[in-house]
Amino acid sequence: MVDLKTLPIEISETNEVRSLHLETDSIQSSMLIQDPIHLTLKYTQVVALTLLFFRHPKNITILGLGAGSLTKFFFYLCPKTKIHTIEINPRVIDVAHQMFDVPFETKRHHITEFDAEIYLKQNKSKLQILISDIFDGYGIPRTFTQKKYFKLCSERLENNGLFIINLWGSDKKTPNYIQDLKLIFSKVVIVESDNPGNVIIFCFKHSFLFPSKRQMDLRLSFLENKINFDLPFFYKRMLKRNKQLFESMNCL
Repeated sequence: MVDLKTLPIEISETNEVRSLHLETDSIQSSMLIQDPIHLTLKYTQVVALTLLFFRHPKNITILGLGAGSLTKFFFYLCPKTKIHTIEINPRVIDVAHQMFDVPFETKRHHITEFDAEIYLKQNKSKLQILISDIFDGYGIPRTFTQKKYFKLCSERLENNGLFIINLWGSDKKTPNYIQDLKLIFSKVVIVESDNPGNVIIFCFKHSFLFPSKRQMDLRLSFLENKINFDLPFFYKRMLKRNKQLFESMNCL
């Protein structure tokens, strides 16, 4: 079993992109050196669809820091949102600050060095948005793909909360994980970042009220003025991939 707390770290730079590696050559996270807030990897761009469901999130908790791409993005794009990131590896935290421009602690942003599963068990506060983005150099540690972990995440959410998990498309067990999520959450939206690649699963609690397509379109227009990647592409992919669900919610 891989010890996430002591995984060795390597940094690479290619074509103005700085990347973080954990033990293997696989890229865990990347940053455009000239634009540190830009979401470089496609899976992180898919996660940005979160802001179509919540115009002004109260709080976002991120499990797994990596190079801090999502932490930075939500911190700067959501100036009133409290951002809390949980990361078990102290070296990852140091490198994120020193090499990837992750901001240090503020009144509405902090990073806690802690085991994500234990944090969820001990922290009883209700969360609005919870993102699970935990990888070692080889994939997602088994602990974070188990049904009991998904249930724990659901329990920590508000009744109208959203759980987002980054899964690996080439993992033969990913369809099983998705099925488990569908048994635990009221609504599940699936968006592939690439083919093959990461699969982002948006899991909604039973009281969540889906915005209308008009509301999502307006939010998308607002975001387009603040980002420099093709979020409309993933928006269209999401609507097409989950057409039946959105129609059932009168969102199309």
